[in-house]
Amino acid sequence: MPELPEVQTVVDSLQKASNKTIISFHFFWKGICFNQNILSLDKLIKNNKIQSISRKGKNIIFDFTKSFLIFQLRMTGRLYLCSELPPSMSYIRCYFILDDNSYLVFEDIRKFGGFYIFKNINQLYSKIGIDPFEKKFTITWLQKNIKKRNRQIKGLLLDQSFICGLGNIYIDEILWSSKIHPLTLCSNLHKKK
Repeated sequence: MPELPEVQTVVDSLQKASNKTIISFHFFWKGICFNQNILSLDKLIKNNKIQSISRKGKNIIFDFTKSFLIFQLRMTGRLYLCSELPPSMSYIRCYFILDDNSYLVFEDIRKFGGFYIFKNINQLYSKIGIDPFEKKFTITWLQKNIKKRNRQIKGLLLDQSFICGLGNIYIDEILWSSKIHPLTLCSNLHKKK
């Protein structure tokens, strides 16, 4: 499952799509859009320019003038740009045609991934926690916010509404390096840990 660094790599690879306009799109699985009727996408993204592409946590954010397209890759999702569609369309769940005739393609073998459409980015930000690369994410913030929780540390770190972007692999490595047992209660952690 991709975690924050892998998602950032995808965002970096998609930067060529900035300032491009989506002229059409094709869906092969109706569950691809988590919160909107696919027909409403005509108004929200078609013929709109991609202002920027960024990331918060594991979310890939396409900023349009009047809306935000937010992809979540989940376990097996792949999002990429190409000049022509791949010969095999077996796992392609949707693709978008851009004004330079390139394709923004989303593949997902397991159909766990997909996207949200929000008119206001705060609809996303209100559901997820701090990103580890935000300026306000400091050791002081971490000590204060972990210590006041009465949860097991691994469960808390996996909670995307607390810190977004971390997943099982990185959390296991962090806890191993810190010599903190995953089941330790946050409220029992010493400041040094």
